[in-house]
Amino acid sequence: MRIAIIDDDSVQLTLLYNLFKMELSSISQREHTIDLFKSGSHFLESFTPGTYDFIVLDILMFHMTGIEVAQKIRSLDSNVRLAFCTSSNDFASESYEVNAQHYLLKPITRDSISKLFQRLKLEDIEQERTLVLPDGHPIILRNIIYTEYSNHVVTFYMRNENPYRLRITQTETEQILLPHGFFISPYKGITVNMYAIEDCSKDTLTLCDGTKIMITRRKLKEVKDMYKAFCSDSNKTHS
Repeated sequence: MRIAIIDDDSVQLTLLYNLFKMELSSISQREHTIDLFKSGSHFLESFTPGTYDFIVLDILMFHMTGIEVAQKIRSLDSNVRLAFCTSSNDFASESYEVNAQHYLLKPITRDSISKLFQRLKLEDIEQERTLVLPDGHPIILRNIIYTEYSNHVVTFYMRNENPYRLRITQTETEQILLPHGFFISPYKGITVNMYAIEDCSKDTLTLCDGTKIMITRRKLKEVKDMYKAFCSDSNKTHS
């Protein structure tokens, strides 16, 4: 999960970061990214659609209010989830106008963050997460079964979609996919979505479309350990 927190109060920013870290570590062993911004303008300088799954904004900030920042975000990205944190209910109607998913009242506590994540449903976010490829083509990450590199082109094999081909290196592909936490590279030129694995036995992965991918001897232990941890975490998340 990729989260941005925007607040011009450095103490509040640190508090939110720590609370989010603690809650995420208790519900998921996967890697999560939390980026901090001290102003809305600072955030908007680098924001592009699809960068984040969830954005938390303080409402009462200097220069640009959280509502104004959210309006800018919504003009670019209609899918990202938004939440506001503030000490007043006065802006509740404005938060609904930008389709905010939650409204956190200060003082923020671990319990309020826990309730926030229960409402957000991490699994739903992950299933809907869209990646914009370097050529501008959007692709739903969970729909990728595996990728294969050949002759300077990577083919993305998809669930219920035709394969998509992109002129890109395998290194670039791994840099794009592996940080999301559910992709592995069991063989040179191959990247596999662990959600698509039906069976992992001996030195072979069997995928949901029937494809069989060999695991190289050098990566065998690493891949098996990662898949075992992934299955354990997935069971925990779904329970």
